[in-house]
Amino acid sequence: MKIVTGLILVLSMIISCTEDYDEINTREDLVTEDVLNTDLLMTYVQYQAIVTGLDGGSGIAGNYCGMSVSNANRPFQVNSNGIWDRTYTTYARNLADLIRILTNRDAEAGTDDNASMIGMARILKVWVMSRLTDAFGDVPYFESFLHEAEAVYAPRYDTQESIYKDLFKELKEAVAQLDADKESYGSNDLMYGGDVAKWEKFANSLRLRLALRVRYVDPALAASEMSDLNESNLITDAADNAFIKTAYDFLENTNPNFRATYSGLYRMGSDLEKRFIGKTVLDIWKDNFDPRLKLFADTAAAAWPGTPGYDTIEFFGYRGHALLGYVPVEEKYPYGSESCSRWSLHMYAPIWPMTVLSSQEVYYALAEAALFGIKGSPGDAQGYYEKGLTAALYWAVDWNDMIEPQLTDMFAMYRPDSSAEFVEEYAAFHRVTPEEVDAFVDTAAVITLKGSEEEQLEMIMNQKIAGFFPVQTYEGYMEWKRTGYPRVLVGSDDDALKGVSPRRWLYPDDEQTLNADNLNEALSRMGGKDNMLAKMWWDANPLAPHEHPGKVEWMAQPWVKGK
Repeated sequence: MKIVTGLILVLSMIISCTEDYDEINTREDLVTEDVLNTDLLMTYVQYQAIVTGLDGGSGIAGNYCGMSVSNANRPFQVNSNGIWDRTYTTYARNLADLIRILTNRDAEAGTDDNASMIGMARILKVWVMSRLTDAFGDVPYFESFLHEAEAVYAPRYDTQESIYKDLFKELKEAVAQLDADKESYGSNDLMYGGDVAKWEKFANSLRLRLALRVRYVDPALAASEMSDLNESNLITDAADNAFIKTAYDFLENTNPNFRATYSGLYRMGSDLEKRFIGKTVLDIWKDNFDPRLKLFADTAAAAWPGTPGYDTIEFFGYRGHALLGYVPVEEKYPYGSESCSRWSLHMYAPIWPMTVLSSQEVYYALAEAALFGIKGSPGDAQGYYEKGLTAALYWAVDWNDMIEPQLTDMFAMYRPDSSAEFVEEYAAFHRVTPEEVDAFVDTAAVITLKGSEEEQLEMIMNQKIAGFFPVQTYEGYMEWKRTGYPRVLVGSDDDALKGVSPRRWLYPDDEQTLNADNLNEALSRMGGKDNMLAKMWWDANPLAPHEHPGKVEWMAQPWVKGK
């Protein structure tokens, strides 16, 4: 498998011993720039940032936009700084070195043979750095990732506005470097196989995402950055989607849900306990009779409401889990006793597409931009929206076709007492077909935008978040922050945030020790306190978030099994 092979080579390359060392303390295992295999460095970063870096739907961010429910259902405590550590030590650090090494090699040779490879690395670095600043706000940027001889050990925190403007510049310059006649990473590029045309569409689509991100704070900048983008130079076909498919050769290369579950099943001897699915995303599918519902969710295991006062309920069927946090037990009872839907077994397949950016997101972005006159006119919004929803539904068909052949092996692992007939029944029950998709697109009311601008935006965002499921929970959270949609039902939490979803992550504690002056300067721009509820520069929508019209249910006792 190319992922594992690349990693082994990157981590094991050493320099052969020579008789010409100038100093006896020269490390014999040091990989110097002249022998570094830059192709495999790109492999390594993609593997780390995408295959292992994306959470597969189980991360905390998905709670806040209604896509997922964490195991402990305690999403209002404190956050992890994993994205900070991995960006500065692995993702952006290695990409910056890769760009610098390739640039130096071209300069020494008097050529631009590595221009395309440099451009691809710059594009990927924009993606990882955009995720970092979107999580924290102001972060060290311009003084980070420098060569050791120029290193700044206490870098200043740059404003998110200045970072974003540089990200736009980087994307445009990187695209200008791409040349199909130049050297490429080839098969060592796990995402696109070195295809320059696809990298260009990815860069432009990423610029569209980031331009839309700033539309509430700087609509002129958003419009300017979108002005040269259109369907011909964006990801508008599933064949151009940016993703890496996991593999089933080594445990480290599988879907993260499979990796985590495998340890629980075979090292602890426990049964598979699947995660609950968030109420918000389930209701988006359920309310619209969307075929994706049956692909990603099981019906509730309990079919016996039984509890007095709920006698009119015959069975639970598909039922999403509210976002509760640390709440009174009376708010937990209504969602306990297996009365909510859990993920389908499809979510635990070892082979998965770890998605970075897809055509459905592009079309939803174009629909929103048209609706508000940022690019195009409101009359264009319906066409883009319909294309986005259609793309999302057909992506579900592709997803099903990828997962279904794995079900037999998965049942042998997770439920070994299941008969072949049961496995086929399960597969048939969850199957999404092109015929179903065609019928849905032809007849579903949700395919047509309606209502005020804000109501149409809510329709677009609901479908955008539903399309992000399950891998892109982080993007779902960012879009929820930006627009306030979808509406998420939250319990009366008594954790640190009191049921209010955070607007940003807290800076790592180490920064107060190692970079206090620059950290405190950054904190002074947000009122002097490292506050998870402080809004960053682009988080400027005065209407966000939008309140859910429902209420978390309350029961004095748990569900009891009826007769």
